[in-house]
Amino acid sequence: MPVYPGAVQRLIPHANTENVRATVRNRINFHTAVSDASSMYPYFSQPGNPCSHFYVAENGTVEQYIDTAFFSAADYQGNDATISIESWDGHGRVWTTGQPPAWTAAQVAALKALATWITHTHRTIPLRLATDSRVGESSRGLSWHRLGVESSPPFRPGYRVDGGQYYSTSVGKTCPGDARIAQIPGILAAIPPVPIQLPVQEDKMVVILNKATNAAIIVSGARSAPIIGWDQYVALSQTLPTVQVSAAQYAAVVAAFPLTTA
Repeated sequence: MPVYPGAVQRLIPHANTENVRATVRNRINFHTAVSDASSMYPYFSQPGNPCSHFYVAENGTVEQYIDTAFFSAADYQGNDATISIESWDGHGRVWTTGQPPAWTAAQVAALKALATWITHTHRTIPLRLATDSRVGESSRGLSWHRLGVESSPPFRPGYRVDGGQYYSTSVGKTCPGDARIAQIPGILAAIPPVPIQLPVQEDKMVVILNKATNAAIIVSGARSAPIIGWDQYVALSQTLPTVQVSAAQYAAVVAAFPLTTA
């Protein structure tokens, strides 16, 4: 179960079920809640309402509502491949018109830590900024809701481009707002390098070879299995994507993807 150890766990039962298990993880989408609430649990826990994986409060407290192994319900056509982060913005107290203010210092610190955990846990999310919501490389990485929102009037820069996925059925939403979008590159810059980036989606198999010892494993999903003998490695590497890594990287992969012989 991918649950963030830095979050208050408030998992919503109907949103954490096997029928919404995700096999693809391409992006983090940042949202703003247009709310002064310290928690979104009362709203998100109601069946039929949208729900993100996480909520970051004004003071930086992180709540998790959905295990990241499952879909969220915050990004419409992108739900299957997106880990969504909703955030407090103080609407009604801090601001009432226009766009929300920048994230607080506490929120930025929390978002840096959370984005680090997400990208180091789901290693198919690359450490880069998304540029649009089209299916493919350009929508992968650190993203935000507006990239999948239809602009009003059409074709305004920074909104959904032609052929892009819709992350919302609304038109003209600025979410998460100009000030917050401007902070996302700083969040990206604070994420330490991932020990190894998986070249395939999380439901596919990949071979990992320790160049120092020639030990090898197969990684698939959240688990790994040992490869026994050089002949088996050669046979598998001819049909599966293969990544050769250092001893330190290999140890990091084994730690992230526990070995099983079952």
